[in-house]
Amino acid sequence: MVARVVAYMLAASVAVLTAGEIFQGGIITYTSVPAVLAFGLIVGLLNAFVKPVLEIVVAPLSCLTFGLISGALNFLIFGLGAVIAPGIDANIWGVLVGTLLTTVISGVIFSILDER
Repeated sequence: MVARVVAYMLAASVAVLTAGEIFQGGIITYTSVPAVLAFGLIVGLLNAFVKPVLEIVVAPLSCLTFGLISGALNFLIFGLGAVIAPGIDANIWGVLVGTLLTTVISGVIFSILDER
């Protein structure tokens, strides 16, 4: 459990730093590296505690959409983290790009840290 929270935090932080550097001053901006680390902590905690509850609530809709609602939940969590975190500013395209980057980066991290 702790490894997953740390992996989400790391993935979200790297995603914001990457998107911020690729699209300088565009879709995602951050004021400082500590702001990015705080954002990573917030997204990691939201993924650990809020996302499981939301997945239970939207389970029937997830069955109807063949699991595509999971991407929307990731989008929602990333966007909520961007709203809560001080020093992070992202428009809708920034949240979309950040969500995709977070998904790819966390997938790589989980494949390296696989506990099985």
